This record gives sequence, C-alpha cells and structure tokens, in this order.
Amino acid sequence: MGDAGAAPQTVPGDRCIPGGAGGMRRTAPERDEPGASAGPGRTGAGGVRIGWASMTWLITGGAGYIGAHVARAMAEAGERVVALDDLSAGVPSRLPEGIPLVQGSSLDGDLLKRVLAEHAVTGVVHLAARKQVGESVAQPTRYYQENVGGLATLLDAAAGAGVRRFLFSSSAAVYGNPDVDLITEDTPCAPMSPYGETKLAGEWLVRAAGRAHGIATVCLRYFNVAGAAAPELADTGVFNVIPMVFDRLTRDEAPRIFGDDYPTPDGTCVRDYIHVADLAEAHLAAARRLTGDVSGDLTVNIGRGEGVSVRELVTLIGEISGDDRAPVVEPRRPGDAPRAVASAGLAARELGWTARRGVREMVESAWEGWVHHHPRTPSE
Repeated sequence: MGDAGAAPQTVPGDRCIPGGAGGMRRTAPERDEPGASAGPGRTGAGGVRIGWASMTWLITGGAGYIGAHVARAMAEAGERVVALDDLSAGVPSRLPEGIPLVQGSSLDGDLLKRVLAEHAVTGVVHLAARKQVGESVAQPTRYYQENVGGLATLLDAAAGAGVRRFLFSSSAAVYGNPDVDLITEDTPCAPMSPYGETKLAGEWLVRAAGRAHGIATVCLRYFNVAGAAAPELADTGVFNVIPMVFDRLTRDEAPRIFGDDYPTPDGTCVRDYIHVADLAEAHLAAARRLTGDVSGDLTVNIGRGEGVSVRELVTLIGEISGDDRAPVVEPRRPGDAPRAVASAGLAARELGWTARRGVREMVESAWEGWVHHHPRTPSE
C-alpha cells in the first residue's frame, strides 16, 4: 500500500483532471448517467440483475488481481465505478477504459475525503490490503497498520461523506484450522496468523462502524481464489498453490506437495477453490443487495462447497500444461489444515449467488494467464 499523506495522483485512463477541490474534478460522463432507478434491466452472468445504477462505487485495490475483476464485473453490469490503488501490486492496464483510477493509499484520509466527494461515491468495496500469511508473521505491525489502520481511516472518511453502503473483503483465514467437514459462517473464528487476525478485526470494525453510523455492511469470507477472466488479468504473484506449481514447471523442476499423510482420501490437504470471475460476480451480487437494503450487516462465505486435494490439483495442472512429471513429496508445513471447505449455502440464500465455474476452468484460465505473463514455458 502507498505511503500515508502522499499527494493524490492520477494515471492514464483516469477521468480526473486538474481543478476543483483537492486538485481534481470529475469530467462529464461519456455516456448517459443513470437515473434514480435501475429500470427494468436484464439478467446477466450468475443470475445478477443488470440495469442502470444510481450508485457510484469506490473500489480500493481496484487495479489488483481481484480488484480489477470486481471493477470489470461491476462496470459491465452498469454500475459506476472509481478505483483507488497505490499500485504496489496493482496494474493500471487491468482496468478497462472509462474507469477512473486514482493512485493513493487507504491510509491517506485527506485523499479519501477528496475522492469520495469528487466522485460522489455512495458505496465502498474495500479490497486493498496486504495478504501474505508468511509476511504477516514477520511483519505483524505493518499488517495491522495497513489492513486495520487503513480500514479505520477509510471508514471514518466514508462515514463523514455520508456513504451508507460498505462491502469488506475478508478471508477464510479468520477461521484458522477448524476440524469440521464444512466451514459455516457460525464456525468459531481462531485465526492462526496476523493476516487472519487483521481480517477478523476488520470485520469487527466494519460492523461496529456500521452500527454507529447507519452503514449497511457485507463481509465476504472467500476461500482459495484462482483463475482469470482473461489472460491479461491473471495473478502475477507466486504465493498460492497454482502459480507455485506453474513456477516450478517453468523452471524445469518437479512440483512440491507438503505432506501426504493427512487424514484425507489421498493423504494430501483438501481445499475449496473459487474462480476469480465467480468471486467478482459475488461482489456484484453483494453490492446489489446493499443497494436495495440500507440496514443491517451480513457475513457470508464465498466458495464452491467442494474440496479438491493438492494431489488432484497437481495432476490436473500437469494434464493442462502438458508437463505431468511426478511431484516431490516434502514434510508437512506447520499449520496446514487437512481440510478447509466452505459451506456456501448462505451466499446462495442471501445473495442469490452460486459459483458457476469448476476447477478445470480455473486451472486452464490460470495457465493461459501464466503463459501470457511468462512466455518461456516447459514446452520450449
């Protein structure tokens, strides 16, 4: 995330130009602005109702891997969107034409106030955060400052600007390693890393601010995100299991499996994977719920409700990539749960949303994205 107090900047594609409060003003829209009602609309991907919106959404972390998918999904559904990103991990080219991008940090309260005012923001989707578990163990104060401190600054600015809808990007890391078949929203939270702690503390803060300021809130606890809606939108980091396997294959090395003696059908850990495009549609569904319900709070899991073992995933990656070399089994990593699979029923009931894409589509799209960003592949 960017340094607090940094001067506001814009990057190519931003429709903010010099002038107005804070050195920015919004240009005239390039298309007819929506009226007070979304109108009849139409039904789009995932069964989400599409029509002109009366909302303007600020998406923090909007040029990131997940953020750009959310921004595209919401804009394509007719929502007005503005992105805020410090570009520490975000890529401006991920955003389509017409979405303003303001460079800056959620720690910068003055900037947030100007952006909320200049863009007449009525709802916030907060994704900006640091998210690496290992890094959080080594740098806990940084994680609390940026993940919790940045959220507090954003909530203060939003409340002061009269924003009454807030969507928070949480994580299944809040649960820790529960010994259950399916993780429900009522499963006790016991995070095992500072990252997970900051997400749980973030949920508490969002709900408390919602009660204090009359803000309707939704917290989305999503599981393992993978895939890409287009190759150029793919995750460029090597922090999760799928890109980690891709990276090993690209370097002509065998994939690694950490532990094959867990109490699971094939002895390897079982996880719930969600396609990032499905996750984006879940954000859109949650935003639409907030548009129609300006009271209360909701916390839901975002997953498929189906488990895939690490060995099954590595086998599928080998099939899709054409490099099916046998994985190397190494000792267990401390803290890895045998199984972590979401109960996804509440999201279906409350948001009218269910995941539509399977693991094969996730891996195929992720591989296309990997090859796009790393042209040298094992087949060369």
